[in-house]
Amino acid sequence: MLPYWDAGPIGPIEPWGFFVALGVVIGIVLAHRRAKAQGLSTDHLGSLAAWILVGGFLGARLLHVFAYHWADYKDNLGEIIKMWKGGMSSYGGFIGGTIGGIWYLRRTRVDFWHYADVISFCFIPAWAIGRIGCFAIHDHPGALSEFPLAVLMKVAVLEDGEMVARIQPRHDLGFYDGLLSLAITIVFLLWDRKPRFRGLYLGAMCLLYAIPRFFLDALRATDIDHADTRYAGLTPAQYGSIILALIGGWILWTRRNAPSGS
Repeated sequence: MLPYWDAGPIGPIEPWGFFVALGVVIGIVLAHRRAKAQGLSTDHLGSLAAWILVGGFLGARLLHVFAYHWADYKDNLGEIIKMWKGGMSSYGGFIGGTIGGIWYLRRTRVDFWHYADVISFCFIPAWAIGRIGCFAIHDHPGALSEFPLAVLMKVAVLEDGEMVARIQPRHDLGFYDGLLSLAITIVFLLWDRKPRFRGLYLGAMCLLYAIPRFFLDALRATDIDHADTRYAGLTPAQYGSIILALIGGWILWTRRNAPSGS
């Protein structure tokens, strides 16, 4: 079991924001280098990254507000724009980023699959870095557990009709998500030793992330303050995982016979 700690801000810098920003920067640098090495336009790559980031942050915030915690915002709509206070949905980010990226790629009529693979290949390690921020502040607490990778964390639990702060051993979904992303990164690096058909990294990213994520979300806490909303017993992220897995499977099936590097 991992020990308890409280990662507070360093001056004005919050740990979550720091690692998310670091992940974005590293992801863009990696994508720029990979695009240049593969003969793609770095100008297009920069514009594509900008559209993905804008769409991603907007989608992440909106899904968090409307699918997870609408009750917290419906009487104070001004809080919706205060993204710096936290409150993001990973699947909202995927949806928004995908919309932004597809819009740009279709509008510019560049090689969709080539650029999509470059972004997918570099997005996963960037995502793993961003999840360090989630782990630092334990903002994705799971169920009580004695699992060796469980973390002692401070949570607000309902006891005798009142919310009480407790330090308890729980699954840390941000930590697990980071480990999952690291594992996918290693798989991609191994695959990258020889040419692959274009669309592989996009499809594999969707499939390899979505299936484990569906089961990880089943570990989310239900007994804490602001537990994730569930619809018919599933979290929004679990529904997102089903859709993402189907998309990934469809991409891999339809692109499987494409020539290597095309």
